[in-house]
Parts: sequence; C-alpha cells; structure tokens
Amino acid sequence: MASSSEDATIIIWECTDSEIKQEQFVRAHTNAINSITFDSHGKLLASCSSDLSIKIWKFDNPLKCIKTLSGHDHLISGIEFSLDNNLLYSCSRDKTIKVWEVASGFSKLTFKGHDEWVRCISLNEKGNLLASCSDDETIVIWTADKGEIRSQFSGHENKIEKVYFIKNEQAKHCIFNGDFNSLSNNGGEEKEKLSEHVEKANELSKKINETKNLSKKIEKDYLLSCSRDKTMKLWDVANTTCIYTFSGHDNWVRSACIHPTGKYLVSTGDDRNIRVWDLKSGRTVKKLEKVHEKFIVCLAMHGSLNILLTGSNDLTIKLWDCK
Repeated sequence: MASSSEDATIIIWECTDSEIKQEQFVRAHTNAINSITFDSHGKLLASCSSDLSIKIWKFDNPLKCIKTLSGHDHLISGIEFSLDNNLLYSCSRDKTIKVWEVASGFSKLTFKGHDEWVRCISLNEKGNLLASCSDDETIVIWTADKGEIRSQFSGHENKIEKVYFIKNEQAKHCIFNGDFNSLSNNGGEEKEKLSEHVEKANELSKKINETKNLSKKIEKDYLLSCSRDKTMKLWDVANTTCIYTFSGHDNWVRSACIHPTGKYLVSTGDDRNIRVWDLKSGRTVKKLEKVHEKFIVCLAMHGSLNILLTGSNDLTIKLWDCK
C-alpha cells in the first residue's frame, strides 16, 4: 500500500494477514502531497503537490524519482496516467488541466475551460474522454487527445470534490438495469413507495433486462461525482443527464469507490461515516458511524481482496474487511 500526506511524505506499507509495517518512508516533496497514483503495471508511481511539482517515481525499494514535472501556476490537486502509461494528466488550482509526456517530462497540452480550482480528473474506460470537476460547481467532459469540451454538467449546489468514470462492468450492468427511474428522487432520504402491482411489474421487467444484457458489454459511460452539498450524483455521459442523486451524508462527501463485485458503492466524507449503497436501487444498505476521530479525506478499495482503506485527518489509515 502507498500513502501520501500533507507532511510531504510518501510511505510504502507492507500488509500481511498478521501485521502492517512501514517498508519505506520518503520525504518526496517540499509541501503537501495532494494525490498519488500508480500506472497500470504498478511500475511507476506519480505524486503531485502544493509545491507546484509532479514527480514520477520508479516503484522499487528504494523509490527512485526519475522525473520532476513543472508548469502549473498553483498547487496540483489530481493526476492520472493514460491507459498506455505514456501520458500523465494533471489538474490544478490554476484552473487548468495539463497533459505530460511521461518519457520526456514535457507538457504536451493545456486544457482551459473551468472558472475555478480544478479538483479532480478521471479517464473513461476507453481513454478517449476525460472528466474534470471544479469549485465552479461544474463537471466538464473533454476529448482526451485534444482537450475539446464535449459536454458540461451542472446540478450540484456546492464545490465538487471528486469525479470518477465507472469502469467496473458489473457496476455498469447494475446501473443500466437499475430502479433509479422508478423512484422519487427529490434529493431527500425518503422516497415515495410504489404500489404493489407496479413494483412487481418493475421487478419482472428488471429480471428480463438483466437476462438479456448480462452477457453484453455496456458501452455507455457513467460518471459519479462527490460534492460539498452532501450528495453524490450519477450521470449518463452520452445523454448528459443526472440519473440519480445519492443523499444521506451529513457533511461534505469527499470520496467514493465501487466494490469489486460491482453491486455496491462505498462513500465517505466529513461526517466521518462510511456508507454502502446498493447500485441498483440507490438505497443505503449499510452505515458505519464515526469510524475516525476527524474528517475522512480519502478511501480506496483493493481490486480483488475486498479490503477497503480509509485515510483521515486524524493521521491514521484504517483497513476494513468488506467481504
């Protein structure tokens, strides 16, 4: 496991069934580290910082910095490798997104379109679209190769902290066959109950659709956003519509991820709670309350081991069994 902090360090942890111990401790930047990300092979680790730099590390023991990228005019808040690992995308408080060549370290392109701090970016499954979210309360969809604006989403009522393209295929099936349209979605917790015969009809229709579509690859792009307005929104990118609003957190929603089964969405934020949502119905199925002493600022899910990690302002990282 790799973690980073406002103390400007990166720690590599060795995690076994019996213990978790520090393997490496690196003073990587001269100011807060805002994000780290691996390439698809796990051979490179990138970090971005409030010191206006991005560093690319060879993931080895010890970590070796092989490139330092400079060009943003303000702190850098998010980074992501391209699918082929040849490019690195970054977003910044300078309101721009930059594209870097990993091999040379040169800036190839700059995207401009947001009016405020760009908080987070995400590439879709094909790598041809890039989503960004901002303090201007909008989400922009860009062509990843040219930086042209394809569409723009608005609907959140406060700054947007995170945005993610959903890439888990089972999760896409759950959304595609979901009950979102059959539920009242006024942003509150309480939903209007369907009459019994309508609910049975929807259930039958859902099962038929699941049978038809289970073997098909869902080509649609779905996007999830987390906001300071205490909600998450699920977006249909092609139709430029909000499918559903997840409401239930009592404070800013900072981060979210998809469970490896694709059936559940996990979210957290400044209310210090972890919520697990059913991706077909949008309902909360589990809630863990006040699991850290201070705000939970990030979470991550292991791809196959059903382990959830949460990081907090209380200076701790916790591992959760999510089987």
